[in-house]
Amino acid sequence: YPLAEAITHCKEAVDSGYWPLYRYNPLLRESGNNPFQLDSKKVGGDLFKFLAHENRFAAVMRRNPDVAKELDDRLQQQITERSKHLNVLTRDQLDSEFPAGATSDSVCILYGSETGNAEEQAKSLWADCKARGLKATIASCDDFEFDDLPKQATVLVVISTCGQGEFPANSHSFWKKLQDPTLPLSHLEGVKFSVFGLGDSTYSLFCVAAEAIDVRMEELGATRILNRGIGDDRAEDRYYTGWDDWTPQLWRAMQAPAKPLVREIPKPVYELSVLEGDAKTENTPYEKLVPVGAVPLKLTE
Repeated sequence: YPLAEAITHCKEAVDSGYWPLYRYNPLLRESGNNPFQLDSKKVGGDLFKFLAHENRFAAVMRRNPDVAKELDDRLQQQITERSKHLNVLTRDQLDSEFPAGATSDSVCILYGSETGNAEEQAKSLWADCKARGLKATIASCDDFEFDDLPKQATVLVVISTCGQGEFPANSHSFWKKLQDPTLPLSHLEGVKFSVFGLGDSTYSLFCVAAEAIDVRMEELGATRILNRGIGDDRAEDRYYTGWDDWTPQLWRAMQAPAKPLVREIPKPVYELSVLEGDAKTENTPYEKLVPVGAVPLKLTE
């Protein structure tokens, strides 16, 4: 495959659920959480389209389309069930960081990010909420179950604008549904919200994605608790300048508790114990070096 085609094929594998994709975040280990996060949280791609490019599946499709269709349906069902199990496991291990929908008293943080900047800031916002004792959930706009949006108490959206006023790839579906003209103007009544946009002021359509979501949510009856924040990549401290101005106002608008002055020390990941033995012993059996809770693999020659 040419590189671009190979990347597209990998993306189809992840989007269709054929490949569960995990992301490693070492910072989560510091707070006692599992550093592996399920990155592909929502199955929404075309499985049949992906399988058509796999030789072993394509051969079955050519020889016996009926059998291929039956196998495709069974695989789709298995992938859907597996996705549900993986999402539940992720929620349990990461303290509900990436649920499909939040409880009514949670702060729901959504992000649309192309290069990772908006996602980074959204995760910083999520960490601050947790530090202040607030229930909070986080997901990309497209990974969030759109039908759960009216059920949220507070929604915070962090989104960047790409190129000439384009939405990030992981927010296209969300924005399409939000624009639906059949939605009643009371659809988001009772939902409080605020939006922060990231962009580059040298472009004519500066932060239009954030502006569009901000205006549309108000049109649908949501209550704005704080005016839209703007992070300009051309500012002295880049988008952090606007972010550092917006977040203190946000906490005041939400009447959020102050962050504790003393950080709670997380539970240790490993247990250290002293082994009795002769100082002249050359090697310690590897069975005794296994971290607590881990299971060693037996290697054979």
